[in-house]
Amino acid sequence: MRFATPYRAGLRTASDIAKASLENAQRLHAQQLDALREALDANTRSAQRLSEASSITDLMALQVKLAGTQAEQATDFWTRAWRTASETPVAMLGQRVRETYNAATRAAEGAVNDTVESAREVERKAQRRSA
Repeated sequence: MRFATPYRAGLRTASDIAKASLENAQRLHAQQLDALREALDANTRSAQRLSEASSITDLMALQVKLAGTQAEQATDFWTRAWRTASETPVAMLGQRVRETYNAATRAAEGAVNDTVESAREVERKAQRRSA
């Protein structure tokens, strides 16, 4: 029965990793929705500003400014997305590997202790018979 503990720990680890992955997917989805909403708002603002440009110079300056803003937003989005996608599963996996190792170690120690105790019991019985 002691060997069932690592099995249970392994199942718990798999379940926790799946849960963390689903939570990350949910966070990424929320970030994507936020980015999409922001892009739609920025598009509306950009169209408004572009329609207010009074010269070709103003139009070109505005386009350069908008391109810089969009590049910053894209960089920020991908930085947050990669951070979110990588942080939780790695931490969760490390924690669960340690827990599984500890559970397996405890089970092995228990089995060794049971074996030692059985050997001592056999030795005691042998000593009683010879006495």
